[in-house]
Amino acid sequence: MLASLFGSYDEEIAAVSITDVKPAVFRHLLHYVYGGSVPGKEMNAHAKDIINAADKYSIVNLKLEAEAAYVNSTKITMDNAMDNLLYADALNLALLKEA
Repeated sequence: MLASLFGSYDEEIAAVSITDVKPAVFRHLLHYVYGGSVPGKEMNAHAKDIINAADKYSIVNLKLEAEAAYVNSTKITMDNAMDNLLYADALNLALLKEA
């Protein structure tokens, strides 16, 4: 998915604008793709944004880790249960559906 941002490969350096992901979240995403990990505090603070970006760019393992962090750091209440269920259904988040 990330490679598709660049289209066909040219010898020239191409600039790509990514406007739908926050810079800090995209930085975490790239760090993860290149063998790093997202620190626990950052994962908990940006879990939903990371889930969205990982889903968009098909980074399955990061999406699963962020989903687990979201479930562990979010208290499911009567007020937010339906929102979380709809979100889980829209992005196929099995762990969140079970929470």
